Amino acid sequence: MKLEKHTQPLYLKIIFSFLMLFIFIGGIEAVLRLAEIDLYKKNQFFPINRDIDFPEVYKKDQNLFWRFRTDQLIDSKSFSNITYRINSDGMRGDEILNEKKGLRILAIGNSCTFGWGVRQEEIWTTKLKNELSKTIPNKNIEIINCGVPGYSSHQGRKYFEQELLKYKPDIILVMFGWNDQWTAGKNISDAEQEAPNIIIISLQNIFSKLKIYQLFRKIILSTTEKEQVIPLDQVTGKRRVSQKEFFLNLRSIVKTAKENSITAILMVPPVASIENYFPEKTSRFHKNHLSYQQQVISAAKYEDILFVDHQLTFDKYDDLFSNPSDDPIHFNSKGHSVFTDAVKETLIPIIQ
Repeated sequence: MKLEKHTQPLYLKIIFSFLMLFIFIGGIEAVLRLAEIDLYKKNQFFPINRDIDFPEVYKKDQNLFWRFRTDQLIDSKSFSNITYRINSDGMRGDEILNEKKGLRILAIGNSCTFGWGVRQEEIWTTKLKNELSKTIPNKNIEIINCGVPGYSSHQGRKYFEQELLKYKPDIILVMFGWNDQWTAGKNISDAEQEAPNIIIISLQNIFSKLKIYQLFRKIILSTTEKEQVIPLDQVTGKRRVSQKEFFLNLRSIVKTAKENSITAILMVPPVASIENYFPEKTSRFHKNHLSYQQQVISAAKYEDILFVDHQLTFDKYDDLFSNPSDDPIHFNSKGHSVFTDAVKETLIPIIQ
């Protein structure tokens, strides 16, 4: 008498196989998280900016390259040991009112607008709202911080024209320049970057927070790509945004603002001056930045709008940057106060 063999149905085998794979991957994921292995790998397309390589904080975007993940608290040594609150619109600060109730101002820019390294109450956008509310108590004034670390004017233009108009601002304060002037990774400018298919980006954003994904990414890129070492004062190679493109991007933002009855004010990004912080030194980095500062002024004059030259104001002080030798870009809390005063002086005649 032969015994009948009982075999499992195919669908059960498939389910069991996927379950074992899930357990296996989950086990590796747990080990990687407990071990706290450094899985960071520098992005070679934006070698100066590390933003896109923090998948727990940022997600990839087809138009803007990267943007903040919404509804999060960022609390990490990699982010200057400051806790940053990102709201449901992907911006730093409190939730934005659905209905505009008074004068609405948008601050558009990079990490200096975002407030890198300073607490929420110390950012110039927060200080400016408080100062304007005191000076003009009869007006309901709202300031929305739209600054994103690492953004160039190329990203800022797209961000404003494609997404920020929906907030119906009355005034926009615009400051770019730092990230525009950096050397372009692999000699590909921002305008020349080709975004992956939206499906690929969506899948990357789903899986990129997994440590096992980051591990395989690091292994693959470490074996296939040579890491670029690019000093801040490098002269050769393309810029992320050329001076001509920078000028045109700023003008495009201003023209879009005018078409929508929005008052645009351009701002010159200040740098820790050589005279005050680096006596008896020369700097190609500073010379290059000066060229971009001049483009801001030229764009404002060409479009016949107001601009705030923060460099002129910052040059009166020698204590607005906490560690200028390592970071001549991000000003400290006092720097944000000085910045606030200059913007306030320009704004009050407009909004009173």
